[in-house]
Amino acid sequence: MPSQRLTKIMLDLIYYSGGATLANKTLRGLGSILMLHRVENSPARGFSPNSHLSISPQFLEETLKALSASIYEFVSLDEAVERIMDQSSQSRLRRPFITVTLDDGYRDNLINAVPLFRKYKVPYTIYVAPGLVDGRANLWWEDLENLIASRDRLDMDMPGGRREFLLQTSEEKTSAFEELLHFFSSQLSEFEQRRVIKELCWLHKLDFEAHRANSIMNWEELAMLGKDPLCTLGAHTIGHYAVARLSEKDAIFEMEESRRLIEVETGKIAKHLAYPYGYPAAASTRDFDLAKECGFVSAVTTRHGVCYRPHQYHMTALPRISLNGNFQKMRYVKTLLSGATARIANRGTQLNIS
Repeated sequence: MPSQRLTKIMLDLIYYSGGATLANKTLRGLGSILMLHRVENSPARGFSPNSHLSISPQFLEETLKALSASIYEFVSLDEAVERIMDQSSQSRLRRPFITVTLDDGYRDNLINAVPLFRKYKVPYTIYVAPGLVDGRANLWWEDLENLIASRDRLDMDMPGGRREFLLQTSEEKTSAFEELLHFFSSQLSEFEQRRVIKELCWLHKLDFEAHRANSIMNWEELAMLGKDPLCTLGAHTIGHYAVARLSEKDAIFEMEESRRLIEVETGKIAKHLAYPYGYPAAASTRDFDLAKECGFVSAVTTRHGVCYRPHQYHMTALPRISLNGNFQKMRYVKTLLSGATARIANRGTQLNIS
């Protein structure tokens, strides 16, 4: 994967050469689904491996304002699904759509993002993982960052023996985070991953439960949002597990039970699903089929792309465009929405569903 610096150079090249404008006429497709997580003003620090998951309220407002005045049209996720499925000749005359989605249900969405959505009359979807709401799950990737940030050294048992991670510089902390993230994401099961992270937090007196409770909306807040006509509540599994790493039985349970709990707690039926993590190793073709069998109208991945007409045959494998905290410039957003980078990422094809 190219570095941030190389990616920014590529995006600037496409934008300033006029490539984004040209691509927008031919490659933008029917529209795009934007992906957000946190909306907050994060303090700047050298070690911040999860910074890509957070954008500032100021950048969100800049984006909503600029796109509202452009050729794009903000629509709900239900409307986006209808447009992708619409095969009529009239559908080609519509403006390209943009649908806003936010994963995990962070409280800063309610505080910082929702007022902006209401100001600009922008529909939005929040994907809820009930385990993050009630405490059965934890924000382990943030716990790992907080653990490394708070220490100068970390000792841990790993395959091959006990490892000592020196954490005295930002570079050492970043290197340790990347190695441990890979270890937890690929070498431990989803269930063992959470157990080990919790044990590390307990050992080093890091209150992961308080962090979760302070960061994620509770059921009362989510039920209140569910009454907002601009808001759609979607499912995000119960425990925020990578469903591709679960058995078929467990994956189905995570999908169906998360939908059931959201309806019980908020009164809203979650017709749409977002796969946690959403990259190919976390959500595979098996899971696309399972989501369809579970009755979800749509399911979104984190695979980079815009929506094309052939996606109507793959509604549980929809791509998204990430509003990335490390790329908070409107020229980057416009370039990503043009479809040019999607074609590059997907090697010239419209779909990335394998």
